[in-house]
Amino acid sequence: MVKGTAKQAVIINPGEKSGFEQAIFIISDEKQGLRISSSEELLRLADSIAAEHTVTSLSAAAGWKRRIPIAAAFIAGVAAACIFMAVSPMFGL
Repeated sequence: MVKGTAKQAVIINPGEKSGFEQAIFIISDEKQGLRISSSEELLRLADSIAAEHTVTSLSAAAGWKRRIPIAAAFIAGVAAACIFMAVSPMFGL
């Protein structure tokens, strides 16, 4: 929605390794009175905030923790199918 007021924004291009193309920070009306002496200081502040929320890579342990439920569901499905195939002739299915 356009109100006719201008907003101040900081746009950061973090680079290829971060996984983000751009990080855009829009300075709120309450915080526009921050005690920042230069544009470089504002860029450092925005860059540090972006770095706090950027995950560059997951450890190998975290990858396995994500895969365990998927593998367990697959094994349970295969077991259920095998049991069904073994039991179905008994009931004439």
